[in-house]
Amino acid sequence: MLTFGVSAQSPMGLYYMETIPQVSHLNPAMQPRANGFFALPGFNQIFQSDVAFSDVFQDLGNEWVSPLSKRYDFDQLYKVTGDAFNINEQLDISVLGFGFRSKRDYFSLSMSVKSAVNFAMPYDFIKIADEGLPNGSKFDFSTLRTKAVTYKEISIGYSREWNDYLTLGINVKPLFGMVGTISDINHFELNTSRTIYEVYVDGQVSTSAPFDVEEGEDGDFPESVDVKDLSDSEWSSYFSSFKNPGLALDFGAVYNLNSKWEFSAALNNLGFIKWNEDLNSLSFKGSYSFEGIEVDGSNVDDLDEAVEEIGDSLKSVINYDVGHDEFSMNLVPGLYLGANYYLNHAISVGVLSRSQFQKDNFRQDFNLSANIQPYSFVSLNLNYSVRVNGGNGLGAGLSMLFGSLQFYMLADYMPLQYTSVNFEGDEFFMFPNQKELSIQAGFNLIFGRHGHRNMPSL
Repeated sequence: MLTFGVSAQSPMGLYYMETIPQVSHLNPAMQPRANGFFALPGFNQIFQSDVAFSDVFQDLGNEWVSPLSKRYDFDQLYKVTGDAFNINEQLDISVLGFGFRSKRDYFSLSMSVKSAVNFAMPYDFIKIADEGLPNGSKFDFSTLRTKAVTYKEISIGYSREWNDYLTLGINVKPLFGMVGTISDINHFELNTSRTIYEVYVDGQVSTSAPFDVEEGEDGDFPESVDVKDLSDSEWSSYFSSFKNPGLALDFGAVYNLNSKWEFSAALNNLGFIKWNEDLNSLSFKGSYSFEGIEVDGSNVDDLDEAVEEIGDSLKSVINYDVGHDEFSMNLVPGLYLGANYYLNHAISVGVLSRSQFQKDNFRQDFNLSANIQPYSFVSLNLNYSVRVNGGNGLGAGLSMLFGSLQFYMLADYMPLQYTSVNFEGDEFFMFPNQKELSIQAGFNLIFGRHGHRNMPSL
């Protein structure tokens, strides 16, 4: 059982925009204002990084330098990365969906395709560029992690207003994996001296994908890994099948203390995907010692040659076992806690906490938002988000109705600061401090947009 995660999250500004039906994806107890809706295709794109451009590349006044420069200050980078830093990218494509109200109950159904890539880079890899491979050093690469996954999700939602104060909801989400790759490194260490290098490694890489693997002889590294030669119809069948099953659950609650205060909580993505088709796994465990040489970090050619020799030694000596074992991949649970205060029937102010419980990478965000609906055909959200040990920035949301057609667009951590960067003789504009960006947009068909709630007319 592997526990690296798959997360799926929308901009936090969506949480209090009840005019957008997709609000129930964050909290299944949040009933959309509309009596019914039909969701047209939309997308949600997320990028997250523990480091910004200005962390990896340093501004020396007249130019930016990379870690390969002798003027680079590695201490500044380590303060940001720690032992490892993570880069996450996610893309959610909403294919279709619909929902409707029946008195106090609300039912919904949606289908989407989700993709996620996560990469964790040990700082000790970067340290080699600074120190080289000097005598008496220890390099720990055990935090190395990579994961890529694409899967289909069907979400069946139900919520009920139990009384005038409490609403409860649940999303039941069958999952079907399409392509999955994940690494699990228990131990990966390099010790150096003038006379001997020692490498210790223990880990596994598992995939579920249409690959043909040609195994090496006598436990050697596989000769080749190639994509299967499939016809167009076979590829279509592959991606439309319902194999590699999984299941996830969302739970939510909303409590209206009075006409002014609303409190809410949601726990999302409690689930997993079990991969059991088109499996390939590569396990490696062992140690190897070979003749050492002290390499200075400034000598790039000698450093490249030493690193290449280490890689070749691992491929030829350590015992690799190629297998086809089933494996599981957990989703990343997310906890939302919110409080919303209604200034009047058109304006409210909300506070939101979002916690994500990813292995070795806990994330905590806080969000303060103003939600405005001056007329029934338009709603606005302005918010400010802060991630602990991360970035901060403004966010916004807009929803507009053109008859029954609704357009919505939201963004968190929008880039506001840009600069001209002179890097290795090339000059370009970019956002040097950007660590995170989340954008969601789409269309819905809305029916009965005022709903039935006992609230003043807008």
